[in-house]
Amino acid sequence: MKKQSIKPEFTLKMFEVLGGVWIAGCVKTAAELNIADYLAEGEQTIYSLAEKTKSDEKSLYRIMRALSSAGIFEELENKTFALNDFGATLQTDVPGTAKNFVLTILGEHFLTYMELTYNLKTGKIPFEHVHGVGVWEYYKKNPEAGINFGKGMTGMSGMELEGIMNTYDFSTYQTIVDIGGGNGAMMYAILNAYPHSSGIIFDEANVIEVTASLIPENLKDRCSVSMGSFFDKAPEGADLYTMKWIMHDWSDKECVQILKVCYNAMPKGGKLLIIDAVIPDDSRNKPHVAKVLDIVMLSCLTGRERTLIEFKELIKEAGLEFTRFMDIGTEAKSIIECEKLQ
Repeated sequence: MKKQSIKPEFTLKMFEVLGGVWIAGCVKTAAELNIADYLAEGEQTIYSLAEKTKSDEKSLYRIMRALSSAGIFEELENKTFALNDFGATLQTDVPGTAKNFVLTILGEHFLTYMELTYNLKTGKIPFEHVHGVGVWEYYKKNPEAGINFGKGMTGMSGMELEGIMNTYDFSTYQTIVDIGGGNGAMMYAILNAYPHSSGIIFDEANVIEVTASLIPENLKDRCSVSMGSFFDKAPEGADLYTMKWIMHDWSDKECVQILKVCYNAMPKGGKLLIIDAVIPDDSRNKPHVAKVLDIVMLSCLTGRERTLIEFKELIKEAGLEFTRFMDIGTEAKSIIECEKLQ
């Protein structure tokens, strides 16, 4: 078998790729120890951080030094550390935080990424191989992890909610249903911006029971919840239906089923927004965040990230009409609008 010679600089480049795994381990530790929260109070010596986190000072310094070398936190003189914009993303309960998502991806999800060969050889889902159950069943059995996962989704939503609100005009819709709406973050943003609209957050029982208690006081007269599976039903008769980061969780067959449920619930002329990452159709050899997110789908679920052409095929099969594609300024999400014409 013919072999290609290896250039030393690319061996080093591969070493740098592995370095990302090691830094990720440090990020997880910083999240678990609430380092960003302590640094938000002001600069901290390594002694102070070790005392507050009940950690070994020398080991903690080595982790903080590695993180600072990657631009996460800033090391000052005398082993003192400060919070910077990158490190601030690990704060607790701050809009836009990545902390909960970090704990999910580097927690229950992490081992699944080491089992991609299992998927290629068997066609089965690595998450189920590692944990013995599927993702959603896992979160039902481990509610604390499920709550953290929900917070992770909300935190990551912060980077695109502004783009959604600045791009799409919701003013013509009286009633909006958010399919798989989780804790309601997007619905609250819409209703706060459009006081003449009302909304329904639709999700499964284990999610919606919590959501019902989280509806802001100023929105309780315009926002309600509905419980059920989007494979079976959806609230009927709304002007607009939205689905954010839903389609990528499911196979093509499952997506068509979800879309048909929405179709059956929609009145003629009703609109549906699919808010998901969209891989450019002409992106061969070019980086795109959805290509990396697709590995999460491959590892954990039956779903996948898709191109616009692939989304259009699913929309057509469900009986809906594609109307337009809208870029919201981040690769992590775009808006695909479709309509029920018949």
